[in-house]
This record gives sequence, C-alpha cells and structure tokens, in this order.
Amino acid sequence: MYGIRIGAGRTAEIYEYGEQRVLKLYYPGLTEEQVEAEYRIGQAAWRAGIQTPMPLERVQHDGRHGIVLERVAGVTMLASLARRNGTVAQEASRMALLHSQIHRISVPGLPSQRSSLQERIVHAPLLTDEEKSRLALLLRELPDGDRLCHGDYHPDNIMLGDGEWIIDWMTGMSGHPAGDAARTALLLQYGSVPDEAPDEVVAWLADMRAELLDGYLLAYAKQTGTTREQIERWLPPVAAARLCEWIPEAEKEALAAFIRRSIGQEHLG
Repeated sequence: MYGIRIGAGRTAEIYEYGEQRVLKLYYPGLTEEQVEAEYRIGQAAWRAGIQTPMPLERVQHDGRHGIVLERVAGVTMLASLARRNGTVAQEASRMALLHSQIHRISVPGLPSQRSSLQERIVHAPLLTDEEKSRLALLLRELPDGDRLCHGDYHPDNIMLGDGEWIIDWMTGMSGHPAGDAARTALLLQYGSVPDEAPDEVVAWLADMRAELLDGYLLAYAKQTGTTREQIERWLPPVAAARLCEWIPEAEKEALAAFIRRSIGQEHLG
C-alpha cells in the first residue's frame, strides 16, 4: 500500500511507495490510455538517455490508475525560483539548455506532434470555423520534424536536486523542436499557476513572467540557432491546441484573443 502523500498536481497525487519509489496516482477521470501513454513515453525518454525518473510499473489502487516511479530528491524549478534560489536569468538559461538536449534526440514510435495539433485545432472551443481553417493552413506551412518533444515543458516539470530531472511525459511526442519551444513560450506567458501553488509563487510568477520568457528564448536561440521568429510562427496553432485542455476559462479567453490577433496579421496564400 502507498504511504504519505508528498505532492499533488492537476492530474495526479504523489505518494511514498516503499524505498526509493513513489506512486503517481491519477485522479478519477484520467483514462487508462492516458496513463499508459505517460508510462510508455516516460520509458522511451529514459531509455533514450533523458534524465527522468524511470517508470517501473503500472498499478491500480482504489479504482484509480497509477505509475510507480523511481524516486528523485529535489524541488521543482518553479518552487526553487520562488524561494530565490538562483536568478531568473540563470534558471532561464538552464531551462533552455535542458530543453535543447531533449531536442537532439529522435525516438521512433511516439505520437505525432503535427497530428495532435491538427486534431485539437478541429475541436478547439471559442474559435470559428474560418479561424480554424486559417490555423490549419498555418500549420501545414510549418516544417516537419522527428525529434523528441516533451509537449508540456515548463519550470514545474523540471526537478532540481543532486541532478536535473524532467518529469511528466504524458504529452511526449515526435515533432519539430520549434513547436515544442513555442508550447513552452506560451505556457510561460499565459499559463495559469497550479491551484496548490503558494501565494509567494503566484506573486513571483506575475512579476517575472516576461524576464523568464525572454531569457529562455534568448538562451534557446544560442543553444540551437533557432530564432525567436521561427518559434513565434508556431504559437497560433499551439495556442489553439491548448484550448482543448483543462485550463481556467480566463486563460482560454486570453489564448483565443491572442490567436485572433495573430492570424489577423498573417498573409495566407
């Protein structure tokens, strides 16, 4: 049986699970297919050499799906920054370096970034059919890729301790690194803070979003040669895909407004 709860997020709670292991126990409503995806993609990332807790087995407890993982010691980068452990510029650079290392790897058999974006654009709320058509055309004009993409890379999915660990691979996919970097940029600019985040984290993030975003994009460009403009081309379709997620209505409204501003400026042939 699992032990003391040691953490929680939007999709799962984390419990002690014997020596050097934790149980990620998903909330009711998460499907077996979603949990299987995180287990399989997490294993693929670990085998590819990514510094990530090794998924050990899938389990069920109290009617809920779970994954047993190797336990790693540390705190999230978001929590570390809120405690003023290191400067925003330093952590933005570290964040970009770790992301660029992921993007050097190709892992066959993962879900397709392009297919995922296409499907979500079709089902995105708050957008008209015409807006969805313009976004689909934008997406078709963007380059393909076959690199490992995290799909939800942000400071709360980076653990810092004796090492640097990338966690939460449910949205891992194969695609173009600039699209994955665009997802990160979008989260840094618009992403809502987890409900359980301390007040000091909320206050810090409100003040430091712009600095963290600019630092990340500048450092990522230095690491990879990818320009800010190349990343920004991906933002509208990536933002539309995020509208399909379980996020606060205020964030959805902000994303929809951003999309309309962006596609209104595009000259689509």
